[in-house]
Amino acid sequence: MDYHDMLARLGEGSAHPGGFLATLKLLDGLSLPVSNHILEIGCGTGRTACYLAKSGYRVTAIDLHRNMLDKAVRRARREQVDVQFVQADVTSLPFPENHFDVVFVESVTIFTPWRSALAEYRRVLKPGGLLVDREMILSGQKTELMCRRLKQFYGIRTLVTATAWRKRLKQCGFTKVEVKEHSRSMGKWGVDHDPHREIDMNWFEDERMQRMSQTNDRLLAKYGKKLGYAVFAARAPLEVKKEK
Repeated sequence: MDYHDMLARLGEGSAHPGGFLATLKLLDGLSLPVSNHILEIGCGTGRTACYLAKSGYRVTAIDLHRNMLDKAVRRARREQVDVQFVQADVTSLPFPENHFDVVFVESVTIFTPWRSALAEYRRVLKPGGLLVDREMILSGQKTELMCRRLKQFYGIRTLVTATAWRKRLKQCGFTKVEVKEHSRSMGKWGVDHDPHREIDMNWFEDERMQRMSQTNDRLLAKYGKKLGYAVFAARAPLEVKKEK
């Protein structure tokens, strides 16, 4: 069992800086046209995807974790909303080019080969389409040991500053790159109730779960002051390059 298995067992629907309340605030500030077709990357148990669908958007959502997706499908049934859930890898999205108005990502890209992920986000966006990506960033001095421990436990593949992320987005062809939010700390999770959260209760007695929870606490206590987060907004190019 790894960190993402643990989140799936716990039915966690918003495992990113700020939690679901931060997601609601972000979406409210974006004021996306209700006609938009939104692709959520790494939808987890489907909390955000279902909220978007309930708000009137056409929503497609992907995740690589089967247990997460199964819970997301059941959540959508309970909430009586229509979301197309697809099991897929962000580095090889099973969608045609120029397909979505918005690609919405929260705490996913840091776990992936970022060049491939950003290239896929851009490929599936319509010309001028919007990418919104909330990611953990580096806000202090990192060490080789720190990076190794974070990668081993959480699966984090890249940890860089907000400035470095902006450069990466531009390198991958995105335009009008903005930092919508920037915090040098991970911030606080507001208390909110998720009535459709589906928890595998038997896992609370599992020794592996207890050890992972303790490791998580130790890592955050040791390295939390060096971590922050940022929300990036960027546009796909207006002109689509055609192969000769």
